Amino acid sequence: MEAERLAQLGLTVQEGAAGPEVVLPLHRSVVNPLTRRPVPAVTLALAEELLIPVDPPELVGLPPLAVDTLTEAPELEARLLAGFDEHVAGLEAMASRLEALGLQPCVEPTSLEVRAEAQVGGLRVLLGADKQGKLRILEVHRAGALLRSEVGAPFALAQFSDAAALQAHLLAAVGDAAAARTGIGYGELAERFGPAARVPATSALELVSDFTVRGERYRFVAARVRGRTFRGLLAGPDGKKWADHFQLEDFPGVADVASRALGVAPDEISWVEGEEP
Repeated sequence: MEAERLAQLGLTVQEGAAGPEVVLPLHRSVVNPLTRRPVPAVTLALAEELLIPVDPPELVGLPPLAVDTLTEAPELEARLLAGFDEHVAGLEAMASRLEALGLQPCVEPTSLEVRAEAQVGGLRVLLGADKQGKLRILEVHRAGALLRSEVGAPFALAQFSDAAALQAHLLAAVGDAAAARTGIGYGELAERFGPAARVPATSALELVSDFTVRGERYRFVAARVRGRTFRGLLAGPDGKKWADHFQLEDFPGVADVASRALGVAPDEISWVEGEEP
């Protein structure tokens, strides 16, 4: 029904990688103010009764538009670019608000979104401002390792009167990621006990590796059966992805198993620093 209405407005609906899309050539000259890259067209995904900008990055994140509110194709361009102009005009104000709260913001040149980093409870927290004026926690790191991504719900800066109030909110949001670690990483064991240390043949041994792929979290567990024989399991949000027994010397590595089982490239895997299972 929505596709028919868009066709009546002179817009062409085509099948994209993730479903129906509308490609809207822009009649007004639009240029990325930082890179000076021209933006000749916008691709919008058609989801139920909404048109959602999905390309180029400069317009991704603008508010979706309801199909039933459009009366002509030029109106779609006008409303999209009004949102884009408002966002660009507000970049300096958003950066100023972050500076007033003790942060050092920058603008990501491709997406035109404001980014900032905060040190919270020994963690490095990467913040991002979306194109609707809200801030969100993009990533949480400890000692260079990614702990979590996309933490909590977006929030408005206006609710914080000073830097201390923002720090308190971030500390509460990252939660137990800021807590002291009680688990032990095998890298730390090797560092502390040296390469000559070994595990006796009859000792129990279990290893856990957590990682994320495309926003989903996965866990790989390997338990020693006997000697150099292990039982491995890879599981995700929808259950088991891989399970098998293997000899230690034949195991290709967690990244190799995960990339094959999930059908992804190894560089799409983001490792999560060890936590208590």
